Amino acid sequence: MSIKTIRRVKISALSLAMIAFLGCGKDTPSTGNYYDPNEAFKYNDNNQPSDLSKRSVDGVRPKVVIKNMFYRIHKEVGAYIDDLFGELASVNPQDPVNFDNVTSFNVVVHQGKLILDSKNMDNLMKFFVLNYPDAPLSEMKQTIEAGNRLTINGKMKQLGIKIGFSMSGTIRATPDGNMVLTPDKIVAGGIPSKGLLDFVGLETQKLINLNEQRGMKVVGNSIIMYPGKMFPPPSMQGKVSRVETEPDKLIIYFDDNTKIQRPPLPIDDPEIKNYQHVYGGAVRLIGNETHENANLLMVDMDQSNIFDFSLSEYYNHTIGGVVNAINRSGTLITFMPDYNDIPKRLNKKILFPKVDSNMGASMKQNPQSNPRADKQNGWANQPKAVLSR
Repeated sequence: MSIKTIRRVKISALSLAMIAFLGCGKDTPSTGNYYDPNEAFKYNDNNQPSDLSKRSVDGVRPKVVIKNMFYRIHKEVGAYIDDLFGELASVNPQDPVNFDNVTSFNVVVHQGKLILDSKNMDNLMKFFVLNYPDAPLSEMKQTIEAGNRLTINGKMKQLGIKIGFSMSGTIRATPDGNMVLTPDKIVAGGIPSKGLLDFVGLETQKLINLNEQRGMKVVGNSIIMYPGKMFPPPSMQGKVSRVETEPDKLIIYFDDNTKIQRPPLPIDDPEIKNYQHVYGGAVRLIGNETHENANLLMVDMDQSNIFDFSLSEYYNHTIGGVVNAINRSGTLITFMPDYNDIPKRLNKKILFPKVDSNMGASMKQNPQSNPRADKQNGWANQPKAVLSR
């Protein structure tokens, strides 16, 4: 038998063994509805800001600081934000950032630490990344181990057959600010295949065809992951600087080397650990309520656990919470319930006989928190040393 014939036989055997790694097969998660990022969060023309709202835009991007938050992008999908500092960039620079419309702005992350566990990674794949009609893979399960190890298990349907596969390797940051999984072990249909791939000169990218616009792409034998594309709007734009893993934790660090001073909190209260602070620029909240030189602090009502927050449910977080205007500049402190606590708080009135017993100590305003003065002093455009809180 000639070398050429042997090679053909090996390639044929490999094709059968690696059927799970997809050439052109079609399979879909059993979610009922496909996720289309162009439709699921389509801009509502009836929700356009008024001319008065547009006139409040001053060209300054609002700054945002998030601490100790479970940022929920779906009722079954979210990511833990240990710390994030960045800016909110309106898609249309002439419009204010609009919390009522998640497609109207992007989050530009300067520094941050985000954590995904295996359950949320699995659901991210199921509901978003691989939730489209021609998705090649299904039933994706991730196992996160210490030492930057990640294992992906899944199934692929081709020619009417579902065959399981497993890919295990190291995950790290790329020089251009994304993530890459480089496998050192591939098993398809129960057959170890990585060595055979190398022997016959085939690469994984010739067997898998993933949709890069959904946040994943195969290059050579590696899988490139784009965090900015994996999540639904608002897009989280940032440069991944480092990736670490612990058992069941994928820890992603962002740093784009932008050096801007973090804004001071509007109140000085060491008990507040879980919050989101939006500062400066024009921000449109519920309906057509637009704040110029915004100074908005959203505080978790229950500081004993992480702040479970859903931007798509922002108005219900607000309606179920308590809003305090603390000065004539319009600084707002909103104490918000966690996502799962919203239903029991919606449209509930205060128990009048118990008002006094519900009141805590007076809030101590921070005199350094004055976005109007900062704007006049050119704060928004002046690079400064990064301060941590």
